Amino acid sequence: MFNTIGIITKPNDKNSKDTAQELILFIEEQGVGVVTEKEQIAEQSDLIVVVGGDGSLLNTARTFVDNNIPILGINLGRLGFLADVPVSSMFDIVAKVLNGEFTKEERCLLSCQIEKDNKILNSSLALNDVVVHRKEILRMIEFEVFIDDKFVNTQRADGLIVTTPTGSTAYALSSGGPIMHPGVNAIGIVSISPHTMSHRPLLVPGESEVIIRVKEAEGGVTVSFDGQTSFSIEPDQDIRVQQHANFVHLLHPKNYDYFEIIRSKLHWSKEL
Repeated sequence: MFNTIGIITKPNDKNSKDTAQELILFIEEQGVGVVTEKEQIAEQSDLIVVVGGDGSLLNTARTFVDNNIPILGINLGRLGFLADVPVSSMFDIVAKVLNGEFTKEERCLLSCQIEKDNKILNSSLALNDVVVHRKEILRMIEFEVFIDDKFVNTQRADGLIVTTPTGSTAYALSSGGPIMHPGVNAIGIVSISPHTMSHRPLLVPGESEVIIRVKEAEGGVTVSFDGQTSFSIEPDQDIRVQQHANFVHLLHPKNYDYFEIIRSKLHWSKEL
């Protein structure tokens, strides 16, 4: 079903590289080609296998989402919400995937632009979340929130999280946000330590455009994407966030169960 597989490893990680090398030998034994260079992966592969953790998969999703290549994650990390294939069953599951036995799902990304006076200063993508937060100084920041050009509120807080359903189990969850099933077409907006308790998490339709306008930022403000890349923000700059036009396609084992993943990772149904 797949003719060429792109393999991506975690940078500077010996375990990832050694595991990937074992996987490459196995895939080649199945008569399937392997590529490892970024340009070759984009041009030649019809499946990407990430050997790492959720962080590696997040970076891969942002990089290759517009190439429309499905992604399978081999979990070398601790959490494994996205990279959900354990190393212990890696060969068995990859063999089944090569034979067409898998579950496929779409996950949305967020597209973000930093603007001032209608000029785009920076842009990036996020599979989990776009987070506006203060820098090192222990001061709140003040910002305005607009949805589809309609004013929502002014907030003073440590920051704001704009999250996809995928990212609802990441930083947004620890900040009191709701868990969203990946099939929900929505964007979550979660305040980080707001000055007033009246601010609550807000879910808006997935087609919405969220604008955050920084008004006061003593000590500086940063906007981060999946916790991996970031830009500095100055007062009166707009952070414009909306769903990206293309979806990332994740592959899972045939018996994949989202709620089983949630139960396991969040330790639900455990005896106290």
